[in-house]
Amino acid sequence: MRLAPLLAAWLAALPAPLLAEPDAVLHGAVRRVLDAGADAEVLAALARRLAGGTTAPDLPAELTLPQATARVETGEIQAALTQLTILVGGNGQLTLQRAQGGQTDVVQILSGTARLADLTSDLVQRRGGVWHLSRPLVIWPGAALALHPGEVLELDSAGGAFVLSFGTVVLDGATLRGDAGQNATVPAFRPFLLVAGQGALRADRAHFQDLGFPGATPFRGVSVLNLGLLQPDFPSVIISSRFDRVHSLGFEGTNGLILTGNRVTAAGGAAIRLRDAQGPVIADNRIRDTGQGAGLRLSGQLAEVQVTGNRITTGGGNGMQIDGALTGLDLRANVVLNNSAAGIVLGPSACVTVRGNILVGNRTTGLRLSGTGDAQVTDNAIHRNGSAGIEVQDQAGRAPVLLSDNVLADNREGLRAAGLGEVRLSGNDLADQTPRQFAGDFSPWLSAYLTAGDDALIIPAALGTSPGTDVPCKSE
Repeated sequence: MRLAPLLAAWLAALPAPLLAEPDAVLHGAVRRVLDAGADAEVLAALARRLAGGTTAPDLPAELTLPQATARVETGEIQAALTQLTILVGGNGQLTLQRAQGGQTDVVQILSGTARLADLTSDLVQRRGGVWHLSRPLVIWPGAALALHPGEVLELDSAGGAFVLSFGTVVLDGATLRGDAGQNATVPAFRPFLLVAGQGALRADRAHFQDLGFPGATPFRGVSVLNLGLLQPDFPSVIISSRFDRVHSLGFEGTNGLILTGNRVTAAGGAAIRLRDAQGPVIADNRIRDTGQGAGLRLSGQLAEVQVTGNRITTGGGNGMQIDGALTGLDLRANVVLNNSAAGIVLGPSACVTVRGNILVGNRTTGLRLSGTGDAQVTDNAIHRNGSAGIEVQDQAGRAPVLLSDNVLADNREGLRAAGLGEVRLSGNDLADQTPRQFAGDFSPWLSAYLTAGDDALIIPAALGTSPGTDVPCKSE
């Protein structure tokens, strides 16, 4: 049953959510949508209301493509693989070389901005409206490949084709896809797009399909690995694009990344991977039917990360897995629904805001905080998860966790802890949390919580110690 049109109008007429306690009208609407079949789009609209709204990311300035006439030649693959080894290491390159079946030739863009029509070579054939690339394509620093609306570039699996760019790749309403063939030497091989070094990827309304294979990170589908000392002149931006059967969409060292409004379906590994970056924005993406791995995986050294308005449903692992050393995370208005493991797993992060998320029907925990401190978890709806609604682990020595104004209902347990540090409980609604409200290290505090009434309950890091700051990461 589709409730979206009716409920969208009803939501627009609602007053702003109350900040002092869970908003009864909004949370009542969440329950009705869940009872009616859990329409993810309607839940997303409710999540935005619970979070107090979300802000669309500012897109960076248009990139400037090289103006020189494109210079396209054939060359040898070894030069490109040597440069790739310098930038990202040699892991997996033996598999890649075997997939070439003894061939060594590649098409290469040496300078300028090339269109598909510029790839004049026996290795690139036009078949109707599709350009078919039978061998690898290499884009060198200072060069670019631009695919325009309606254009299709198909990569040949049997020939070991892939796109390796040390420059810029732009897809504007175009398609990049693998074909239906199979590589005789490496049957698991699938074509891929890898942008490395100071390269950048811009995609708007693009379609990526049937790319990537398990194994080394660079070859898993669509990857941008900015691992050198120098960053690209322009950040990578992927908006309003589709990724179908792309093993994984991955970024490493990609500062200022904007990934918004995309649909990722049937990824083989982690649908979206991000490692070692500053200032990325991951917003309003729809991720569903991930085979193995998390819908969204964040790791390594990360700072000032926005993850807002995403919908992650029916995945084969955790909905979100955030296990890097992360400082400054805004996790807001996401819907994480019916995944095969936990909804959201947060590792040793600091200065974290988790607000207005709807976490429902995940097989294990709704939200797990493991070694997380300076965290505000507020105004979330956490229902019908197979284990605890919220679980706090290994918090000893960490800064406080504030749990306020959340609604937990029909999870196996409400709050569970192991290795509890300082936690503040304020304004949470566990009235419909059955059969258990508290478990683990929270259990001894149930009586104090029930008698506190509307007053906040502070669980100190150790008996006899003084509480920490009133609000985690509050500016002085």
